[in-house]
Amino acid sequence: LCLESDYEPLTSVGNQIQSCISVKNKIETEIDPEAPVQLNKGSVIRKGINTELDEMREISTNTKEFMREMQEKEIKLTSIPSLKIGYNSVFGYYFEVRNTHKNRVPQSWTRKQTLVSAERYITPELKEFESKILNADSRINEIEAELYTQLLNSLMAYIPSLQNNAQIVSQLDVLASFATIARERNYSKPVVHDGDSIEITDGRHPVIELQLPRTETYVPNSVLLDTTENQIIIITGPNMAGKSALLRQTALIVLMAQIGSFVPATAANFGYVDKIFTRVGASDNISSGESTFMVEMNEAASILNNLSSRSLVLFDELGRGTSTYDGISIAWSIAEYIHEHPRSKAKTLFATHYHELNEMEKNFSRIKNYNVSVKEVGNKIIFLRKLERGGSEHSFGIHVAQMAGLPKSVVERANQILSELEGAVTSHSHSPAKKVEDISKHREGYQLSIFQLDDPVLKQLRDEIKSMDLNNLTPIQALNKLNDIKRIVGL
Repeated sequence: LCLESDYEPLTSVGNQIQSCISVKNKIETEIDPEAPVQLNKGSVIRKGINTELDEMREISTNTKEFMREMQEKEIKLTSIPSLKIGYNSVFGYYFEVRNTHKNRVPQSWTRKQTLVSAERYITPELKEFESKILNADSRINEIEAELYTQLLNSLMAYIPSLQNNAQIVSQLDVLASFATIARERNYSKPVVHDGDSIEITDGRHPVIELQLPRTETYVPNSVLLDTTENQIIIITGPNMAGKSALLRQTALIVLMAQIGSFVPATAANFGYVDKIFTRVGASDNISSGESTFMVEMNEAASILNNLSSRSLVLFDELGRGTSTYDGISIAWSIAEYIHEHPRSKAKTLFATHYHELNEMEKNFSRIKNYNVSVKEVGNKIIFLRKLERGGSEHSFGIHVAQMAGLPKSVVERANQILSELEGAVTSHSHSPAKKVEDISKHREGYQLSIFQLDDPVLKQLRDEIKSMDLNNLTPIQALNKLNDIKRIVGL
């Protein structure tokens, strides 16, 4: 994007803005530049626009000064030097005259109260002054509301021009934002054409790459989808490896390109997409009686019933809400349906833990297997987050559980059970259900032992004791170990 003044498309957009000078002048003339956000807070209309408003403001802010001026004026008119203006809650403001001067009181004054040494009077002018003081703030709000409404009504004729300007400014705002982000984050210009392929080189997730610690860099990945060889990509790999991020960044790059933005990738070249379908998260709908799996299937059904050749489909862990064999069967069937659709060869990214789906590549020409790679170092795994050709045979779920902080005994027991289940599958000596039954019979603590070790806490305690080198423990180390054991058992 170019924001220079000689860029013709941008200049033509800017030239459509109408100046609306008369609107600007009218608003600047009548509205106070320091006006509050709410109309009833006062000081909205400029001084000098309305005489009564200015008078009410003076009275509201200078009540004592007005009272002093009125008192001095009446002293001069009546020649009563001790005349004072007072106030009480019974009959409001009054003139107070000492008895020595009451014979000078004008006949037009009305006596309201007699005291031992003085008398109190009111006059029409004083009552008018009182009314102004007591109602000044409310009258200010009334006048300002009236003047503000008159101003709005006078600007009604300019609404089409103002709406036109607002739309143009919003377009320029979006374009300026696109340009700023593209420059700051090293985005590239995508190429959108009439073909049927999606080719993204070194794509990145626009949000995740900003949230990484400064010591880490985002690992970019390339994606190629088409309707001849790479229609469906099956992506396997462990949890936390980056499968979901890859799906989301692909959708975001396509979407950003088609709304006119540069994209977070080295290059992006693809045929336009009419719909982006996603099944990348699950939640239940308890109020309507729908389980997580039901919601998942409803969304999958909507996708399959609305496919087109220009659709981009993203499935993340489809079928995980039900049993393993049901999930595999549904996932396989859906991938097969998309591949064999007679009219719509929708381009699809399919992230899954069902490694059985890797077998589909052998029988379906446009299905390709990929995996998000990891590296095993001892008993640990390092996430490389790089998309590579070929399927993965492991999910490394137990490694992730260990990283999450599950007790060591639980992790070791899980590894033991996994080995026995995998052995049953490879040897075909038992059905999975039979093998689970055997495992439960031979669980820790089934035979008599000093500890009933089906309790994970006791098993962890045993592991701590087994790991001690008693012959080389110093007294301090022994006390520390004893303290650790007390902590494990909760004492």
